[in-house]
Amino acid sequence: MIAPEPDSSPRKGPKHLDVYRKIRARLDSGEFAVGTLLPTEDRLCAEYKVTRYALREALGLLGQQQYIDRRRRAGTRVLGRPVKSGLRHLVGSRSELVGYAAGTTLKFDPPRRVQTDTKLARFLGCDEMREWHLLQGVRVDTADRRPVGIVRIYIDASRATVAAGTDFGPRPIFEWLEETCGIHAHALSQDISAVLLTTKEAEIFGEAAGAPALQIVRRYFDDQQKIYLIAVTTHGSNDFVYNLRISLEREPS
Repeated sequence: MIAPEPDSSPRKGPKHLDVYRKIRARLDSGEFAVGTLLPTEDRLCAEYKVTRYALREALGLLGQQQYIDRRRRAGTRVLGRPVKSGLRHLVGSRSELVGYAAGTTLKFDPPRRVQTDTKLARFLGCDEMREWHLLQGVRVDTADRRPVGIVRIYIDASRATVAAGTDFGPRPIFEWLEETCGIHAHALSQDISAVLLTTKEAEIFGEAAGAPALQIVRRYFDDQQKIYLIAVTTHGSNDFVYNLRISLEREPS
């Protein structure tokens, strides 16, 4: 389910993603009217020259995104086109940073311990040979259950213990670290880059491998200016707008 480490080269995706994109395009165009039934599985398999397994995987993605409603013995009914609310990040304060992911949920796979080699350290912007707890997950829009972000969190293993099943609650990880470990966030830096989706990332978003995406690397510093937390999030380009507000008022002389 989770995307690989950075710099994986994009490859041609699985067959079911091609079928998914073609059927979704027809749904988006209105070719299949809302409330009607899709053609039978046999007909769709013949039309797209795929196995029943590949077709059902494609229909499963469309069902997760609420394009269709699949019911046994009742066929596959077309629903209204999902409304893409998107994810807008308006940042200017700590409270806005905390609230940017409102309306989404995030669940992590069990943590694992990693050490930064030269390549990973350069990507994260930290020292080599450091030990981190790595948490990986997918941020999902609560309203329509669409994946809106693939997340990797690196927590300094020398300063915090993260066990399997740790409950972070609804708050951000940096607030959890403040409450449980006494590590206070003093500053935040971030890099925003245009990237291409890897095959696994594309499958999560239901897009084509190599499609454009937005990647944000956030580094959290304590009061000694030491990095103790790094968050890497990849967003599909259609689901994220980054808004930076800057005051242009003159400072008193």
